[in-house]
Amino acid sequence: MKKSILMLFAAVVSACCWSCGATDKGANADSATEAGITVDQALSNPDSLVGDTIVIEGVVSHLCRQGGRKAFVAGEGDNAMLRCEAYPLMGEPFAKEAVSRPIKVRGVFREERIDEAAIVEMEKQNAIRLQNIAAESGEESAERASDAESGCDTERAAQGQAELTTFNERMADYRAKIAEREANEGKPYLSYYYLDALSYEIPEE
Repeated sequence: MKKSILMLFAAVVSACCWSCGATDKGANADSATEAGITVDQALSNPDSLVGDTIVIEGVVSHLCRQGGRKAFVAGEGDNAMLRCEAYPLMGEPFAKEAVSRPIKVRGVFREERIDEAAIVEMEKQNAIRLQNIAAESGEESAERASDAESGCDTERAAQGQAELTTFNERMADYRAKIAEREANEGKPYLSYYYLDALSYEIPEE
């Protein structure tokens, strides 16, 4: 009986030691100091990376105005950039000091799909927004809001919509691109890629 108890105790201790070792390894893996790839390399064959944890290297071209919740890391091409989301995984914003600085971001590579259902939902939300503006400030204000710039200019550029500004122009562009892709590839949706950030590092200059 004593021997069985001792063997059980040894097994528990061994399991605890293994667990601690796994936690330490995970903490080390959460550093952004691993070897990284460029935005252009990631976007050259993005479907092969979806769901993988990778490190992206590049220069931060823009931080969103919502307190650093999104950082856009630029590649070599005019519109080659990758959106890095600070939430929910990293749980803290990117620092303002990151703008125009080299950065290494570690995170999970994701695909965002836009299809007809997504467009219809966006149109529904926009209609509600305009109705609220009309109720509060009048129809003229709602008309001005309808013709105003829609969304972040950097994100529009990343989606190939740099020359489009209004909401309706963007929705029409989505639909045209979806139709073209479905005709060419049989896929009735658009794919945009981003990184769910886990950690980041700004190398010392």
